Amino acid sequence: MTGISVLGSEIGRGHPFYSDGLLRALREKHPGLLARHSDVFAVSRGMARAAWNSVRASYRLAGKGGPVAALYHRVRGNVDYNRESALLRTLGRDLRSWAGDDGIVVVDHPAVVGALGGRPDVWYFHGELVAPPEAMVHKAVRIFVPREEVAGEFIRGGLHPEQMLVTGVCVEQGLIADAFANAQARRDRISGDGPLTAAFFSSGAEPEAHVRALAAGAAAVAGSRHRAIVFVRRGGALERAVTGGAAEVVRFDGRADLDARTEERFAELDAVVSPPHERSNWAVALGVPFFLVGPDIGPFAPRNRSLLLRSGVAAEIADEDEAAQLDALIDDLRAKRLLLRMSEMGAGGPVDGFRRAARMLEAEVRRRR
Repeated sequence: MTGISVLGSEIGRGHPFYSDGLLRALREKHPGLLARHSDVFAVSRGMARAAWNSVRASYRLAGKGGPVAALYHRVRGNVDYNRESALLRTLGRDLRSWAGDDGIVVVDHPAVVGALGGRPDVWYFHGELVAPPEAMVHKAVRIFVPREEVAGEFIRGGLHPEQMLVTGVCVEQGLIADAFANAQARRDRISGDGPLTAAFFSSGAEPEAHVRALAAGAAAVAGSRHRAIVFVRRGGALERAVTGGAAEVVRFDGRADLDARTEERFAELDAVVSPPHERSNWAVALGVPFFLVGPDIGPFAPRNRSLLLRSGVAAEIADEDEAAQLDALIDDLRAKRLLLRMSEMGAGGPVDGFRRAARMLEAEVRRRR
């Protein structure tokens, strides 16, 4: 019998989001399918663990922006996880032992695919709406992607069409059941003349420029007739920047806590203010208008920005000064019915990507029996 193992990266929020969502879908709908799960830090020891710690530290540094981060991203853009290297051998030493040779192993990061080397049956979960060059991992037997357009990017990057599995957009399980009702209620509020609620999110690295823009935007919205809810990591830079102001502050500790807090408040939200690589699935699948702060950091952010603007679901905030006028921008877009249009353009298509991926895995297991 083929078992399903999930091996997470625990790097950043975006990549582990896909492991978390798949694990929840497997446990809820296919409890007998999951053989085991772990992450690269729990599995690795000695030099291998130190190497993964260095990778995670590099991601955190890169996420803060600035000249050092720019240099890192230029180097990262040339990373090829398809070529054997001393670093990948070190990263993968204990992973290969844990994974063994039998059964399907699902991973959430291209570095984990590379570290597992030529191990058969590695499936890569790429739930992102865009695909930068570093995501083109040829050693993955199958790659989950959310849309046909993303599959096309991989195919143009040299992957075979048969490797691609299109799941639909991956949305948090707790937001799926009421997705249609929430989208309609949001459009009704936007169409009316009552106060609206904007939510503010930073990336985990909390770059200084983002924090300043988010804090200025939250102050502007909270100082108007609208409401501002700022989701902040306890003890982080954004918490310090907004504490004591008029905006409501929702504190969290870790990914699971953040997911729980956002699920509790999601039905209230009429717009989101964030960097373009944070929660863009909400913009294209749940009808939540987005206001994008910059600068763009990392390989995903500029591609996500382009996608969201091209899709008509987002507007830009150029800098801290523009963020300080966010309340006026919201009112202007609302009066011109452009805010409503942003919501309407972003509510359509399947949103249960995690459940669909779990069903695909189940079908593959049945096929092999």
